[in-house]
Amino acid sequence: MTLSRLLVSRFEALAPSRPLASRLQALAPLLLLLALALATLLVLACAPAPPGPQAELSVPPDPEELFPVRRGGYVGFIDGSGALVVEPKFTSSGAEGEGLIPVRVSGGWGYIDRTGAWAIEPSFDEAGRFASGLAPVRMGALGGYIDTSGDVVVQPTFQAARAFSEERAAVRSRGLWGFLDPSGEAVVPPRYPESRDFSQGLAAVQTADGLWGFIDPTGAFVVEPRWSDAYAFSRDRAVVRGPDGAFGFIDRTGEVVIEVALYGARSFSGDLAPVRARGAEGRILWGFMDPSGRVAIEPAFEDAKAFADGRAPVRTREGGWGFVDTRGEMVIDPQFSSAEPFDHGLALVGSGEGWGYIDTAGRWVWDPSS
Repeated sequence: MTLSRLLVSRFEALAPSRPLASRLQALAPLLLLLALALATLLVLACAPAPPGPQAELSVPPDPEELFPVRRGGYVGFIDGSGALVVEPKFTSSGAEGEGLIPVRVSGGWGYIDRTGAWAIEPSFDEAGRFASGLAPVRMGALGGYIDTSGDVVVQPTFQAARAFSEERAAVRSRGLWGFLDPSGEAVVPPRYPESRDFSQGLAAVQTADGLWGFIDPTGAFVVEPRWSDAYAFSRDRAVVRGPDGAFGFIDRTGEVVIEVALYGARSFSGDLAPVRARGAEGRILWGFMDPSGRVAIEPAFEDAKAFADGRAPVRTREGGWGFVDTRGEMVIDPQFSSAEPFDHGLALVGSGEGWGYIDTAGRWVWDPSS
């Protein structure tokens, strides 16, 4: 019997000519149907909304890239589709470089290949990313470098050693930073209290008087030290901080190209950089500038991070993180407790259940886990 016919038959059974007991008996199935329908509506209304899709994919996930995930307290790796490629069995991991991934187990740090097989057995106290054929490792209290076979090629004599960038690696000896070339030669002797990695042919270094400038790969100053802080070049622009604490941008000659009058700034990614300035309501908020210093997206966010794959994570006044496009339109609603920039089509986002990955349309590729 159809639902409509059932309802008609029940209403006919409620006719006044029927005894009261018979009418109440006929009414019971109808009330049950109504109660079930109401319960279904309530469940649907209270169900949490999925995070997407709210927009078209700006960049599809890279099927060849590996992304670290954590499940049951251990780290494994998925591909761009969300398929588990390497089972979670490591306590920690680092950034992939030259096809090798540093991972940690109870026996120490070693390197696996993209299938999860050991390429260099775990025997180090710390291990970093491969670049220029070498990776920094720590053995005991000191750091050195190994090649892709796991052989030590630069002996562990440094207090700290960082990964190579543009054929230079920052190392610290006797409290001061210098730079090695891939042969292990100290092409810039240790003489700086602080340093950053090379980018676009220049590295920010701090001199003994506390001021920052930029050197070339030979150690010669290209931008004389005059800033209270300085960061890596990107898009021919570097963030610098003046003596009064304000931020701005210089070009590779050291000329100020965006006035040092910002409350905060982060490096360019593509054509936009997150900056902290006074917004339309008079509040100091985060927005985005282009390389000429033009405001491309008005300051309207409590926090903002770099653009990648056409999306940037932003934190709203209500506290949630979402993603905007290059026009400043919110394309993935603010619903996350934390968010990182997209990388090869996926972004790492946090929720109450842990960390997961979404694609550029806001769809879950890996559900939050810890």
